[in-house]
Amino acid sequence: MTAVELTRELSSRNLAYELIPHSETMTAHDEAEALGVPGFEVAKTLVLVTDTGRVRAVLPASERLDIHKVRELFGGGKSIRLATEPELAEAYPMFELGAVPPFGGPEDDRTIVDRRLAERQSIVIEAGSHVESVRMRAADLIAVTQADTADICAD
Repeated sequence: MTAVELTRELSSRNLAYELIPHSETMTAHDEAEALGVPGFEVAKTLVLVTDTGRVRAVLPASERLDIHKVRELFGGGKSIRLATEPELAEAYPMFELGAVPPFGGPEDDRTIVDRRLAERQSIVIEAGSHVESVRMRAADLIAVTQADTADICAD
C-alpha cells in the first residue's frame, strides 16, 4: 500500500486528510523536525508481537512505549515484544521498513492508540514511506482502525 492507496482508503470513507511530502526521515522524531511540528503531534507506530497476533501501538513521537502497560491491557501474563525487522518486512511488504502506518496492510492487526493522541484534534501519521506523512483527525484514525485507547506511554 503506497501513500496513494492509503489516501484512497481515507477518501473512500469520506475522511478529511492532508498528504504531506517531506525530506527522508528514519524516526518519528526526525519526521516531526522535518515537518516543523512538535513531537506530540506526530504519531509513531510500533508493531508488537503477542500470543494472539500483532498489535500496532500508536503513540506520540515524543514519548516512549511502556510495554508493561500494554501487557496489563492484555491481562498480564501474555508474551509481548517488539517485532523484529525480518518480521516487519514479512508482515508489511507494502510499506517501507520502519514506516508502518496505523492502518493498511493486514487487517487482523489490533490497534491501540495512546490517550494523548486520542485527545488531540489532529495528528500526523506515516504514510507507509519515509518521505510522506498524512495529517488527519485523531477521531477518524480511531474509527478507521477500530482502535482501543489507553495510556501506553512510559511515565
